[in-house]
Amino acid sequence: MTGRTSETSRTSAGGGGGGGGDVTVIRGGTLVTAEGAQHADLVIRGSRIVGIVEGGDGHPADARIVDAQDRFVMPGGVDPHTHLEHRVGPTLRTSDNFYTGTAAAAAGGTTTIVDFACNRDDLSLAEAVETRREAASHGAIIDYRFHSAITGVGLTQGTDDMAAAHALGAHSFKVYMAYPGRMMSDDETILRVMAKAAELDCVVLAHAENGHVIAYRTQQLLDGHQTAEHYHFHAHSEEAEAEAINRAITLADTVGCRLHIVHVSSASGAECIASARNAGSHVTGETCPQYLFRAYEDYRDAGFDAARFICSPPIRERRHQAALWSALRNDHLSVVATDHAPFFFRERDADLGSKERGRGYFPKVPNGVPGIEERLRLVLEGGVEQGLLTLPRVVDITSTQPAKIMGLYPRKGSLSVGADADIVIWRRGVAKPIRFQRQHGDIDYSLYEGFETHWQPETVFSRGEVIVADNEVVARPGRGEYLAAPSKKRVSDHLATSNA
Repeated sequence: MTGRTSETSRTSAGGGGGGGGDVTVIRGGTLVTAEGAQHADLVIRGSRIVGIVEGGDGHPADARIVDAQDRFVMPGGVDPHTHLEHRVGPTLRTSDNFYTGTAAAAAGGTTTIVDFACNRDDLSLAEAVETRREAASHGAIIDYRFHSAITGVGLTQGTDDMAAAHALGAHSFKVYMAYPGRMMSDDETILRVMAKAAELDCVVLAHAENGHVIAYRTQQLLDGHQTAEHYHFHAHSEEAEAEAINRAITLADTVGCRLHIVHVSSASGAECIASARNAGSHVTGETCPQYLFRAYEDYRDAGFDAARFICSPPIRERRHQAALWSALRNDHLSVVATDHAPFFFRERDADLGSKERGRGYFPKVPNGVPGIEERLRLVLEGGVEQGLLTLPRVVDITSTQPAKIMGLYPRKGSLSVGADADIVIWRRGVAKPIRFQRQHGDIDYSLYEGFETHWQPETVFSRGEVIVADNEVVARPGRGEYLAAPSKKRVSDHLATSNA
């Protein structure tokens, strides 16, 4: 968190004011997009990309020059699944607020997030969006949008409330098929949500686990006095995930709704999505770093330390990882998000809570893991260094596809002329270990402590402004913009060929 700002020209680009007619040139790097790679200069004026120039000639004499020689220049990451300042009940909240969470995201190369606005506390969907927007405006240093999350068994104000939330900038809606009695919606409600979303040309996100199966299995475990932290894994079966994914796809197909399955954790879950896509369903899926890099074997015998790993769906056996990587390579899964929901491991703040609240009793352990800062480094390491993914495919699944699915492309997730200058200059060098003490989030552990990665985000731009330089966050709280308007080009147009 105290990385020194470099005195070289790489970080002298500043915030975009001044000479060269407000022009900055990122020179000499390898530009990597979802389509491929090329050696070219990237020209920025103000907040936008205005040129891609091969050969390095013809730049204004007084333009700022950012040296990217021997570096890789990629669009900023888009994380479509985060939970910042997310309240769980009256006394528990995720530890990252909008400043610390977006600072961590930026330091890891992510320049856009999509978080959630939940209609809790008798708020309408529209009121929830307004409340969350106000909270983010004081802290977020990168750009953001909200999914409208529908909790409970019914829509408080009917589907008209969805239209009101949509008018305020919610261009996606989330339903829960888990957590009965708290957040789970029944199939009738989900069908109504999907029908309205199709009318609005919005995507529906589904937390796809069969909540009744999980509740039944949880009670069996408790009756058998199997309450230790690692038994959370046994309560959330692979079959419960696959059944819910198939059911969500069936409901979405019935009304012609685009569907996005979040946090896919299992081989069978990925196969359900692959089969549906091959059959022509308009469904996409995401997985997360915790499912690609950690495994049940890592915490099965860990005692209370297993609480660090608790999230839903659970982190499954290592045998699932190869299938998830294969699904990403073949576009059966289209996104790597984080589901970043950090809770302190040790009790530190009574207003936030910690994993210790559930010591020895897994249903009480706060559900969620951190990962917003590590995501891109991990996927570059696990994908590119291990030969599982190409560099363009990494850009696709961490930036371009999330932007397309969420209606942010081509403004986000792109290095094209006219796009926002959300850019990361990456350095591939000597492998360095991940240490939570050097990270920027408000959390007391990393799930990937000691993992070594060759990839480091050296300089991060958001709308043409340097916000991270050599691991030092230099942006002011609240500079992030709320992305209320969708891309001028309809999302459905971008995705029309994705299932071909």
